[in-house]
This record gives sequence, structure tokens and C-alpha cells, in this order.
Amino acid sequence: MDQFSRESAGGDPGYVHAVHRHTIVFTLLFPGGRPVPVDVDLRYDTTDPFAVTLSFGHLIGVWSDWALSRELLFEGMAAPAGEGDVRIRPSVLDPDLVLLHLESPSVHADFSADRRQLGEFLDCSADLVPCGREAERMDIDAVIAQVLGGNP
Repeated sequence: MDQFSRESAGGDPGYVHAVHRHTIVFTLLFPGGRPVPVDVDLRYDTTDPFAVTLSFGHLIGVWSDWALSRELLFEGMAAPAGEGDVRIRPSVLDPDLVLLHLESPSVHADFSADRRQLGEFLDCSADLVPCGREAERMDIDAVIAQVLGGNP
């Protein structure tokens, strides 16, 4: 499912705020166990043009959000990318899949995702903000205010 919305950013007629959502099913992989399908809501918001949010749905109705670099996702589609907590790479066994490894102090999970669907989402994000032009969309004053504890 694709969802898309646009709204004008107050005061700047040349800038349009946009959010793109794309829901796909990832497969949670268990060594020696049965794979489990998991709904994942991918979200790209032009107010944070460097990031993508992945919201993983759970059977008990609790969602887990992971924010990661859009560039990392792009890179991981073609070759192994990332270190530490987030690693992404094409599957060696199935060229139609991308593998994601996510790790935190309380979670360690490996997923596979459909390469075509993930690519469609990334292409939509690049239509909104072309790769390499993210900094042009950043409101630096708002970022500084947020870091310093002020209101953006």
C-alpha cells in the first residue's frame, strides 16, 4: 500500500513538505526456525530528508520504530552496507531479496524484504528529494533549536 501526502511549508512557496508511506511484508528469519511475516510501514518525510523510518508491526499490536539512513538502504540494495546495529545487503541465495540485520541492547533480528518493493519505496523518496540534495531540504535553524532544547 502506498500513501502520499503533500502540504506547503509555511512561508516558503518554493518548498512543499511531503510524506511517503509504503507498507510491505518483511520476513523475520529465525535460525533453524520457521520464518514469520511482519508488516513494515516504511516512511519518508521531507522534513528529515536523510532518514527513513521503518515501523515493524507485531502480532500483539505493538509497533517498533527504527530510523535509519536512506543512503544506507540505497547502498544495501546493491552491496553489503552498514556496521554494527544496522546492516543491509543483497541476498546471495535469492537475488529478489534484501537482508536486514537490526540490533539493539534488547533486540537482535534478521529480516528479508522484497528487493522490488523496497526499491519502489526508495525511488519514490528520490522523486521527493533527489539523492545528494538532502541538505537543501534541511531547516538548519530548527535542527539547532531542537538540539539546544528550544522549539523548532
